[in-house]
Amino acid sequence: MAMKRLVVLALALAALACAAAASPKPFRPATLTTRGPVVALAADGDRAALMTSGRDRWQIVAWEPRRARAIPISTIVDPGCSRGCGPGGSLALAGARVAWDEFGGGNELETTVSSATIARRRALSLAAGIWDWSLGTGGDEALGPAGDGKLLAFTVQTHCGDPESEGEPPCPPGRQVDDVVAATIWRQARRGHCPSYLDYAPLGHCKRVARANGELTVLSVDTGRIVARTDHGIRLLTSTGGRLHDFPIEKVRAAALSGNRVALRVPGAFEVYDTGSGELVKSFPAEGSARFDRLEDLDDEVLVTAKGRTVTLSRVSDGKHTAIQVNGQAHAKLEAPGLFLAGGRHVRFMPIAAVRRRLK
Repeated sequence: MAMKRLVVLALALAALACAAAASPKPFRPATLTTRGPVVALAADGDRAALMTSGRDRWQIVAWEPRRARAIPISTIVDPGCSRGCGPGGSLALAGARVAWDEFGGGNELETTVSSATIARRRALSLAAGIWDWSLGTGGDEALGPAGDGKLLAFTVQTHCGDPESEGEPPCPPGRQVDDVVAATIWRQARRGHCPSYLDYAPLGHCKRVARANGELTVLSVDTGRIVARTDHGIRLLTSTGGRLHDFPIEKVRAAALSGNRVALRVPGAFEVYDTGSGELVKSFPAEGSARFDRLEDLDDEVLVTAKGRTVTLSRVSDGKHTAIQVNGQAHAKLEAPGLFLAGGRHVRFMPIAAVRRRLK
């Protein structure tokens, strides 16, 4: 009997050891130091993507604090365009796929959307456009991407041109030269053609989501849904183009979607709406322009904003807030595992337990 008890005890201890080994390690605070200041930040789950600037070049890096590794994704080099070249300012992360936009040209504005994954870091071209804004002859413009989980979406829009200058497409009655007269939302897919004409980069695969005879700009993505700005407000779509809700809210500069809430940056405020009813849930005051007092993220009923060197977390339910200082222009993204904070040449990760303590 004694021997049997010892065997049972040994088996139980072995099972406990296996369970402990299989359980995930606690997600501790971590800091990444970069070569240049961080100018853009994206996050999805326990992974972040960041863009840093240097002398005539920008670097895109994926950071995994849990694995203590930083993975170089791509380098953007300024070839010296007459009106500047470089990243457009949008950075997206969908699982292990990173996407970004670039611009360049002189009289013609050339725009592109590219993507790469951690496993395959050679950039793929998802979209490209040329818009001759100086002569008023119209053209296409590829706008910055947004991502979450398996969904990566972006917009290609068309500006109309002056018929007397052989503009293409010519502006319809009531529209002015360079107005947006058509827009299409695309998503990255396993197969299908992308709206890109580039011959110096391999093409990715895309699928069309939705189209409008006017503006339809992707602002945010979450759990298979897309928030887009239209000529008349904000539209919530499924990943296949189904219309979920229209919000008649104009002058929206940024959006963040999370669960049954969508946060909008409007003049003078950050407004949070219910995605089902469309009702205003909470409003927080904002100062200056949308670039000065920025909407960064929304997750688990916590609104994330940034101004200068300060990141502010505000709980939607009761307005409770806390401010965090960083060393440089602030950027922040909140995910279920925790908060990613960037400022200057440093990116920090704060576990979600620490975030919740700050909001008690």
